[in-house]
Amino acid sequence: MRIVALVGSIRRGNTYAMVEAACHALTDADVELIHLKDVSMQMCDGCLACDESGKCHKDDEMHTLIKRIVKADGYIFGTPTRWNLLSGELKVFFDRLNPLAMPGALKDKKAIIFAVGQTEGEEAESIKNAANSVKSFCDSAGIQIIDIVIAEGCLEANDLISKHADVLESCKAAAHKLAKSIK
Repeated sequence: MRIVALVGSIRRGNTYAMVEAACHALTDADVELIHLKDVSMQMCDGCLACDESGKCHKDDEMHTLIKRIVKADGYIFGTPTRWNLLSGELKVFFDRLNPLAMPGALKDKKAIIFAVGQTEGEEAESIKNAANSVKSFCDSAGIQIIDIVIAEGCLEANDLISKHADVLESCKAAAHKLAKSIK
């Protein structure tokens, strides 16, 4: 079983901690953790030539990353909340997966989603909206969502670990659900 885990944050903080916890829980899987801050990736220019060719004309690391995405059985998508949405980094990554849309290459894959933000309680709707924007991509691509984990009250890079260790346990449990759904 191959899992690709994507951290859609520039910082190595709360989002990274959530994704990393899930990765460590997947002891029986081949897991690749990709921190999008380390990927040389240009923005999609919307030319749509990839709809026919199945390839993007941009010359960057996405060509090799797309191959790894196609080979994976499941995904972990982690995003911080920005303006009620997923991060720009993760959005650009999703846009660049457009060459996979027409052949339906992601259909029936499985995923878990992690979203983290600083709001809490009723105001945490923004974090749910960020998770839902990732879910919207998955729905469009035909990816089945197995679980969603929301982390509230996290502003500083270490808030999750110092204040909300229970969320990390939820991330591990989600990873186990993902693995079970793939087997």
